[in-house]
Amino acid sequence: MKKIISFICSLAVLVSIFAPASVKAADKEFEGQTVKVGVVGELYEDIWKYVAEKAKEEEGINIEVVLLTDYNIPNTALTDGSIDLNAFQHEVFLENWNKENDGHIVTIGYTVAVPTRVYSEKYQSFDDLPEGAKIAVNSAPTSLGYNLQTLERAGLISLKDNGELLPTVSDIEENPKHLDIIELDGAQIPASVPDVDAAFIDDSFLSASNFKPSDAIYVYGDTPETINVDRVNIIAAREEDKDNPLYQKVVELFQTDDVAKKIEEVTEGGSIAAWDLVKEVQEKAE
Repeated sequence: MKKIISFICSLAVLVSIFAPASVKAADKEFEGQTVKVGVVGELYEDIWKYVAEKAKEEEGINIEVVLLTDYNIPNTALTDGSIDLNAFQHEVFLENWNKENDGHIVTIGYTVAVPTRVYSEKYQSFDDLPEGAKIAVNSAPTSLGYNLQTLERAGLISLKDNGELLPTVSDIEENPKHLDIIELDGAQIPASVPDVDAAFIDDSFLSASNFKPSDAIYVYGDTPETINVDRVNIIAAREEDKDNPLYQKVVELFQTDDVAKKIEEVTEGGSIAAWDLVKEVQEKAE
C-alpha cells in the first residue's frame, strides 16, 4: 500500500513539473516558423527587430527583418515571394502601386501614423507667414497632394474639385496670401529650409535637418478627428495570404502597448501607434 501511495505521489510530482511546459508548448502554435518582413528606414528596422525579439520569446516565431533601401522594392519583393510581408507604406501608395503594376497586395493590419508636420526657422505658426511666403512641398504625387490638402485645411489656400485625382499646384483656386509653392524632392527639402519660410519635411528625412518632431509649427493627423486612415502605415501581404493565421499573429504581436512605447522612443514622437486611432474612426463610421 505504501509503495502504491509513493508511486502516486511521484507521478503527481512529475505531472506538476511537466504539465505547464507541455501546455505552454501547445500554446505556441507557430513555433519554429519564419516570416520575412520587408521594411524601409533604419528606425522602422529597429522597431521590427524589437517585435522580432518579442515574437521569438513569446511565440517561437522567427521574424526576419529585411531592410530595403528603395520604396519601389518592397512590393515587388512581396509579389515575387522574396519576402512574406512588408511594412513601409500607406494605402494610398499601395492603391497606386497596385493599379500601375496590376498588383494584388492587401492590408492586413495598421502600424503607425506619421502626422504631416511643417517646420520653419523663421516663424512660430502658419498665422505668422507673410504675404508671398515660400513653402517647400514634396513633389512626389501622393505627398504633394496631401501637402496641398493640408494647406487647404489650415485655411491658407483653397483647391478646386478635380474629382478623384490627386491635387497639384494647378488645382489651387484661391491663394489669398499669394504663397509661393516650391516643389522639391523630399530628400532635398531639409537643405532648403534656410531659403524658404516653411517646409513640409517627411519624418524619414527629418534627421537631415536640425528639427525634432516637437519643433513643428503645424501638425495634422495625430488625433481621431484629423487622422487620415488611408495614410496610416500598414502591414501588407499578398491577397491570397490575407487570412494566413501566422501573419495575423504577427499583426497581433505588433499591435500592443509595449510596441507603441517603442515606436514613441525610436522615432522621438515622429510616428505614433495608429491601430487604436483607426479602430476608433472605423467604429464611429459604422
